[in-house]
Amino acid sequence: MQRTGGYAMARLAWLAALMVLCGSVAAQEPAIDLFLTDPMGPQEVGQEKPLGDRQNRDVSLFAAPGEFEPFSFALQPKERLLDVMITASDLTGQGGIIPKSKVRIQSIEGGFGDNKTLLDLGRSWDMPAWSRELFWGTVHVPDNAGPGYYRGQILVHSGEKVVATLGLTLEVLPFRLEEPPFMIGWHYAWPGSVEALRATLLDMREHGATNVGPLYGFHLPINDDDTQQIALFIDEYRKAGFSKPIMFAAPMNLVVSELKGYGPIDSKRFQQKYLQVMRKLHAVFEAKQMPAIFSVGDEFTNLGLPGVEYAGKLARLCFEELPEICVTSDMNGYQEVMAMAPFLNYATFNNGWDGIDNHNRGRRLVNEAFLREVTSTGAIPYFVNTGRGRFPFGFFFWRMSRYGVAGKVEWFYNLEGKGGNAGSMVRLEGTRIIPTLDYERSREGIDDLRYVCHLEKLITQARKTNEAASQADRAADFLKAIGESIIPDWTAYSQGGMRWPSDGMELLDPAKVASLGSLNSIRRQIADHIISLQQALSQTNNQSQQ
Repeated sequence: MQRTGGYAMARLAWLAALMVLCGSVAAQEPAIDLFLTDPMGPQEVGQEKPLGDRQNRDVSLFAAPGEFEPFSFALQPKERLLDVMITASDLTGQGGIIPKSKVRIQSIEGGFGDNKTLLDLGRSWDMPAWSRELFWGTVHVPDNAGPGYYRGQILVHSGEKVVATLGLTLEVLPFRLEEPPFMIGWHYAWPGSVEALRATLLDMREHGATNVGPLYGFHLPINDDDTQQIALFIDEYRKAGFSKPIMFAAPMNLVVSELKGYGPIDSKRFQQKYLQVMRKLHAVFEAKQMPAIFSVGDEFTNLGLPGVEYAGKLARLCFEELPEICVTSDMNGYQEVMAMAPFLNYATFNNGWDGIDNHNRGRRLVNEAFLREVTSTGAIPYFVNTGRGRFPFGFFFWRMSRYGVAGKVEWFYNLEGKGGNAGSMVRLEGTRIIPTLDYERSREGIDDLRYVCHLEKLITQARKTNEAASQADRAADFLKAIGESIIPDWTAYSQGGMRWPSDGMELLDPAKVASLGSLNSIRRQIADHIISLQQALSQTNNQSQQ
């Protein structure tokens, strides 16, 4: 009996010790769900889409030097988690170290509808058990990063302890991307100070913009000769690295509001003042030797057929009296475009609508048939407000550029100067810029465009020199397949329920989709074609020099 009792006491003591040990382990490693989500999918708690078929904790990225590459993830502790903070480690590889300062972690929250705001992590915070929060990460690859693999971690802290991690692997690609040969940017409002102007221009440049569309808050020399603000904008635009023509949208305010008291468009009084102001503005750009496209009108289709008539008169006035100025207009209806386009250098339009009086009868504009029709007028097509995000800025724009589309300007970088409202891509707090999901995803689209254009350039080089024929043919066939898979009609995607890339599309590699997402799996294949063709061209050059 004593022996049995001693055994029982020992067993109880052992169990108690085990419970203490388990409790200690649990305290050190609380149960936490930490998993990657699809950065191009919904970013609403409960609607987020895990990347892959399981809860993946391994971030796998690839990018060229200078590129910004995003990822997203969800965090859900099963127990209360105190003093939470998320940081990154340095990324180390054969090419050296990418410092942790190049990895930015932001919280996805607030915003307007699906366009959430991305907030930098400030102080630590507490998370209740079972609460879930979503996060956005961005890796900025240094310009001097050597090719190869770099590895690090995303660290979830609770106080002084690391309680969960994501593995982060970045492949730096062995080529550099160039600016796409298109005018891509955002409508823009004066931000309130020179310092904010500089910060925002640099920010747009880092987000892939190749030009900017200044629209609101810019002084127009109606009752004076003051053009200093516009001259300053031009100087800072150039300093930020922009070289393509400015989409100068501020002149549309002359007919929308500023010259309303000068009579009808046919009147001598209106025309004299209008031409005087336009020439003053043009003189600034001439003096600065900065090319610009003057946008003179704003969606006259909204006024019905009288608006179409007005639009035609305005376009003809500019054509006849201001031939030295490159002119466009922001248009949103078939008859408006066809009334103005013969007298414009660029025809800038969205997908259009019927008008308040139904005069356009279902005609839509962002499609192959209309692009062929509008180019027959002599005007160069240019998109405005044809969708934010990755697909509209990237593969869809590239598909439509085959029909002569020269650029895209989207609404709006910073409405009312400070942004932070439903139409804005950012919120400004002095020189601090707080981005949104749409803004970051649009950069991804521009990067898709850069990848495709880089591959097209290599194909052209190979064909011109008659080198690397087989690699060039395979790359060209792949781009052709991408193009043929995209319906050249924006209505299919904006109103027709179509998605690209569609599930099960032959171009998609299921393994790559699981780890990269569908759009990145296509970009990965483009990158592989670039590397293959680049290597073949290099080998051919080396052989010819021997």
